[in-house]
Amino acid sequence: MSPSAFVALMVIVAAICLACVSYIHFRIMPRVLDARIRRQRRVAAWCANAFGADHAASIPQRGIRLLEEAIEAAQSAGCKPDMCHRLIDHVFSKEPGKMHQELGGVGITLLALAEASGLDADAEEKREMDRVLAKPLSHFAARNAAKNAAGFNVHP
Repeated sequence: MSPSAFVALMVIVAAICLACVSYIHFRIMPRVLDARIRRQRRVAAWCANAFGADHAASIPQRGIRLLEEAIEAAQSAGCKPDMCHRLIDHVFSKEPGKMHQELGGVGITLLALAEASGLDADAEEKREMDRVLAKPLSHFAARNAAKNAAGFNVHP
């Protein structure tokens, strides 16, 4: 192959790569991100309907529920209660982080745990959302009331 033919071939390959990257960036990624935002908003609406707008919008209350789910995930991963208690003391001995950074950390850690467990985090999130949304709101309202009565309501 002549040098000029090789250069022409490389230009064609580069153009194809650029077209693929552009397609992914402008066509596929917005749909993926839109789907994620739609799920987030759907969960927020469900949360308000199940627990009330005040609980749905309460950042401390949502934080307690996130902690509950994280503890349950840690328990299913084989973590021991004494280590979890020590970790809580360790975390609370430091200054609070910034919400956006901590949520990013939760997301990254979730992905790492899913990979280590051989699971698809996105598929499991969708599966759980379908399971939860299939149940009547009264089921979750009752569970929430029981948790609140047990002292896990940050706005009594």
